[in-house]
Formats: sequence, structure tokens, C-alpha cells
Amino acid sequence: MNNRKRNVLLTAQRLFIEKGYISTSVQDIIDEAKISKGTFYNYFSSKNECVIAIIEDAKEEVELKRRKLLLQLDISEKDMFIEQLSVRLEVYRERNLIPIFIAIFHTRESELRDLVKIGHEDEIFWLSKRLVDIFGEQTKEVSVDCAILMLGMIQQIQHPWTAKSKGITEKQLVQFVMRRIESLIYDMANEKDSLVDARYYEKHIDEAHITKELVLQQLKDLYEQNKEELQTNELQLLEFVLDEFNLEHPRKFLLATVMQTFSTVFKESSLYPQSKALSTNLWKVIDSIS
Repeated sequence: MNNRKRNVLLTAQRLFIEKGYISTSVQDIIDEAKISKGTFYNYFSSKNECVIAIIEDAKEEVELKRRKLLLQLDISEKDMFIEQLSVRLEVYRERNLIPIFIAIFHTRESELRDLVKIGHEDEIFWLSKRLVDIFGEQTKEVSVDCAILMLGMIQQIQHPWTAKSKGITEKQLVQFVMRRIESLIYDMANEKDSLVDARYYEKHIDEAHITKELVLQQLKDLYEQNKEELQTNELQLLEFVLDEFNLEHPRKFLLATVMQTFSTVFKESSLYPQSKALSTNLWKVIDSIS
């Protein structure tokens, strides 16, 4: 993302917090960012698309930071999981996103409400899978319940009426919640004490059809159909990933390291939406490599 576009996003974000999402107009953003109307609409088709970009950019930062942590330690390491969970809280605090989420909750904009809802479901799905990584397959049936309990505890302890001025850090909060879940999860699993239907949080994430062969074909299509227009760094990245995936035993650590830059390389390209979808599928295959 270029500096000018990022400045527009930061300006819009500040106005959404100061004036409220509903009360902020596109013209307010244009005036405050000192850009032309044409420049704004070159970046975003609407105010909604602007706030979606703010949320998606933060989500991508969280995902990349979590994956970077995952490269360094074993997947079952509790301390690494605590760091991963803390990342989301830190990014949301640094970007002051909570007031925007609250504003969206009170709007009638179904597109924005659905975006936040899907983000919440994705977080529960990710968290439930990571709990199984930490505590074992025997906890799978209660992992969604525990994921929801964790997020609920975090939210309530973070509430200004609860936290007040105690100065609790994100990591201290997550460590406390993790200790509480650890004291519950095995008992819940042994007693099969599950309240939430876990299938609801899996139905919108279809991973079964994502295979190495499918993703390799998607990579080839992106490369062959656009190689005349691709920049040198984009070509080199696609060629490297293609070569690596063509190996009988692709090197997981190397692919995961290179993939940290995949979305960034295509950020300003017209191929960004296509590359972002491909990136998601690539990560699913990389995660399956033993």
C-alpha cells in the first residue's frame, strides 16, 4: 500500500472515531486528507469500501504476525500460542479499531456487519483449532466452547468498567485467560460438556477441496495469463513458489518464509484480489506439509 493511500485510510479511521462512522462523509475524508475527489474514488468506490480496507489491512497484519511466530516454535508451544493470541489485541489497540467495530455494530450497513461477523467466526475457528494443537485431539469436541469462553473473558476483562486503570497488558490478560481455560478444558472433554454446535463455525470454511494440485494449477494460471504485465519482483516470486511446489517434497519453512511477502508484493497490483485468494489457498497447502 503506497503512502498516500495509507494516509487516506489513517485520516478516515481518525474521523470515524472522532465523528462516528455514520456522521463522517466522503467529503470530510477528502477535505481532511487534502486530496481530490478523483483520488479518493481511485482508491475506494465508497465509504464502506474504505472502512473495509481498514479492517482487512489489520486482519492481514494479524495473520502474517501469527504465522511468523509459528515459524519459530513448535505448534504445541503454549507460550507461542499466547503470543499469537496477544497479537490481535495489540494490533487492534495500536490501530484503535474497537470504536470502529462498535460504530459498525450500531449501523444498518449489512455489508459491514457481515464483515465483522465473519471475522468473529474466523477467529473462533482459528482459536478452536489452535486449542486442539495445544491440548490434544481429545479436546476437539469442546474446543469451540473453550474458544468462545476465551474470547468472552478477554472482552469482559478488557471492558473499561472492569479494567479501569490497572494497566493490564495484552499478554498478561491472555496468560490469565489461558490458565483458566487450561483448568477447564480437560474436565469439559472428559465429561463431554459441550454447549455450542461446532459445525456452525466450520460450515463457512471449506478446506477439503484445496489440494496441492489445485493450488499449483492456480499458480500456473496466474503466471501464464499475466506474465507479460507482471513486474520483475512479481514474476520472480511466482516462479520461486512454482518451482518449490513442483518439488516432490516442498520445503515448508522456506515457503512459509517467502509467503510472508506474497500479499505485500501484489498490494498495488490489479491482480491483488486474485493473488489474495490464491495466498489463502497456498497457506492451507503449506500448513498441510509435514
